[in-house]
Amino acid sequence: MLACLEIKWAGIKLQDWWRNEQFWLISGTSSHIVAVLQGLQKVIVGIEISFTLTSKSASSEDDDFSDLYTIKWSFLMIPPITVIILNLIDMAVGVCRTIYGANPQWGQLLGGVFFSFWVLAHLNPSAKGLMGRHERTSTVVYVWSGLTAISISLLWVLTNRTNC
Repeated sequence: MLACLEIKWAGIKLQDWWRNEQFWLISGTSSHIVAVLQGLQKVIVGIEISFTLTSKSASSEDDDFSDLYTIKWSFLMIPPITVIILNLIDMAVGVCRTIYGANPQWGQLLGGVFFSFWVLAHLNPSAKGLMGRHERTSTVVYVWSGLTAISISLLWVLTNRTNC
């Protein structure tokens, strides 16, 4: 409700607000984490951090989303892909647990699926960019993302054995 009031008072279009929310989540799951880790690395170890700006190459295609397809491989892609995989796993496990469980809790399922869908909707531009030009995305990104998601899922199951 507060966001709706702020949009109305500021005169921002809903589409602009949604795009801002999407990129906030994408940067929050990738570049912000790396920035904190690099800052700690500089403070603790004393390693200097370098950053080079690069221009985004223009695409000659007539596609509306062609600017999304120019994503280049980076380790910054691993956390958002991991978040996407974990949310998909969470939705599947939640549905299976509710359907096949002795005491199905539909309210918790609906809340969890809504939250996972909300996160996936925010990460949609990142997913479109990665899937738009699959031949340009390195396989290492998908392997590390999958391994990270599986590791987090197994750690969750290990620490919460009584709830399973």
